[in-house]
Amino acid sequence: MKPSFLALLLAVPALTAAGAANAIDVSELQVGEQGRRYVVEFEAQLAADPGAVMRVLLDFTNYPALDSRILLARRSLRDGKPLLFTRLRGCLGSVFCRTMDRYEFLDVQPGRLVATAIPGEGDVKYGLTEIQVESRNGGTHVRYRNDFEPSFWMPRWLVRKAMYTTLHDGTLEMFQAIEKRAGPGGE
Repeated sequence: MKPSFLALLLAVPALTAAGAANAIDVSELQVGEQGRRYVVEFEAQLAADPGAVMRVLLDFTNYPALDSRILLARRSLRDGKPLLFTRLRGCLGSVFCRTMDRYEFLDVQPGRLVATAIPGEGDVKYGLTEIQVESRNGGTHVRYRNDFEPSFWMPRWLVRKAMYTTLHDGTLEMFQAIEKRAGPGGE
């Protein structure tokens, strides 16, 4: 017996709701400033296994696939410590575009990744990025904080709104890409 058109039409809302249940659930995404530093705070539930999320986070060479602002990411060692070099290209509207280099020491522990900018190297005067992942409700609960101060001058009164939008949208898109890559069939 073939399903009727009406039966298929009635099934669409249920199928849509089922798909939405497996999508990222953001509980917090705030962009602000503390002194001269920009701060991004993000918290969400991802429909992916925590181990798979950490594997994606530690696959530095594939960072450009997660975030279109990242041109290059490379892990190396310096004095026995893990180092991450990242080259980013950011545009604030169509007014201000810049390539930015970040050099960060990495601290990787189970369920936790911390990247600390190296003062005097690259285009970040101060930078601290922390990501924590834990198993929760059949998926991964993630907390992310990125706190940084560029080492170059930008007219804050002119770029503030565009910077907030760029950081907000870029963070959300990055974690959507992480979820997609870490989810079933994504790796």
